[in-house]
Amino acid sequence: MAVTKIWSIRKTLYLAIQYILNPNKAVYVSSHACAPETADLEFALTLGQNSRSGGTNKAYHMIQSFKPEETTPEQAHEIGMQLLEQHLNGKYEYVLTTHVDTSHIHNHVVFNASSYVDHKKYNDCKKTYYQLREASDALCAEHGLSVIPPSESKGITHHEWQMRQADTSWKQALQNTIDDAIQSAKSFEDFLTKMELAGYEIKHGKHIAFRANGQERFTRCKRLGEAYTEEKIKERIAKKEPILGKKRKKISPTDKPLSIMIELDKNKKAMENKGYEHWAKLHNLKQAAKTVNFLKENNIDSLDELETLMNQTSEKLQSLTQKIKNIEHDMNQQKEIMKNVSLYHQTKDVYADYRSAKNKKAFFNTHSTDILLHQTASKSLQGLHINPAATSKNKLLERLSTLQAKQQDLNQEHKAVKKKLKEYQLISTNINLTLKQDNVNKEDKDR
Repeated sequence: MAVTKIWSIRKTLYLAIQYILNPNKAVYVSSHACAPETADLEFALTLGQNSRSGGTNKAYHMIQSFKPEETTPEQAHEIGMQLLEQHLNGKYEYVLTTHVDTSHIHNHVVFNASSYVDHKKYNDCKKTYYQLREASDALCAEHGLSVIPPSESKGITHHEWQMRQADTSWKQALQNTIDDAIQSAKSFEDFLTKMELAGYEIKHGKHIAFRANGQERFTRCKRLGEAYTEEKIKERIAKKEPILGKKRKKISPTDKPLSIMIELDKNKKAMENKGYEHWAKLHNLKQAAKTVNFLKENNIDSLDELETLMNQTSEKLQSLTQKIKNIEHDMNQQKEIMKNVSLYHQTKDVYADYRSAKNKKAFFNTHSTDILLHQTASKSLQGLHINPAATSKNKLLERLSTLQAKQQDLNQEHKAVKKKLKEYQLISTNINLTLKQDNVNKEDKDR
């Protein structure tokens, strides 16, 4: 289980990076497209070069905190690397460190607010935060770590989740009481009366709030989720809608191809609603006919042939996915080379003057930024075995353009193969349901 937090950095970029690099706390350090020692300078350079980047945010500081004694520093760092690879797509410079100075291992990340690839600012909003959190949860699940289960109340804190697990949450108790009161209330005034009888003190104002006996502060209903605002409560009382849950899927009137057949003997709605049962039977007949047509059109004569095709298509999809990842890695490396080659040439004259200066200390004090950036760029290019003096910017751009074209072709092929695999899976499901129903009908006749 990992809890993620993120906030912007406007003025203290250098201090933030120095904090996460503290050798007394950090056991692992990684970076992308920058050197940890000069990251603040490289961030500033990228921000300055990107004329389309507005706003005051210089960077973002993210923490990914793991449950005590559930993971190792090595695994935590690896999960952090994978999360950043997925979430930032190699477009933003970052420094990642893993700290072990508390009871829970945690990752610190400081990443640039501006992309060094496409000159766009990071879109910091609720949507990107939830994407970050969901990606973190998925990676934890892949590595066998526990995950906070999805809740109807988006955005609850880790502390609140722990309280709910221990059945000591004021918010959870208030939600349950509100749900019960709504189900039996005839009006909003009646609802308020029932809440008072349940032991809650009510505070009216811009947002209605409740406080239970022994609770220190009032809890605003809007903090419980969208379904618990005053307007929604009134609406739920009027409509007597059921408590939160997954929205019911509407039955589309359109006749979509290759839909999954409905298992009538296990579908609660079909067993309780004769109208729906009639529609479901017609739906199954149509899908059975489409399944047969698909098998004929694709020259599939047996379940074994279908299984073989599914396996082959699945393997092809995995192969394409790996090729796309490899292309993306090459593209990111190419962009990093381009950045460092450009930086090398921008600062080489200053560095040459520094090397020949009689008073190196005084010269360094005056030109420290350019000197440090030149040293960082040179070191990075040496690690990649790139000679900046013999590297043409046009050739780098040409190489990147070739990779982008390959990526586009692979993405299109990946989309087509994924669609085909989905079709095979739908057909397989429908065949198995049809065979199962035939066996049930045969058993009924034998009786």
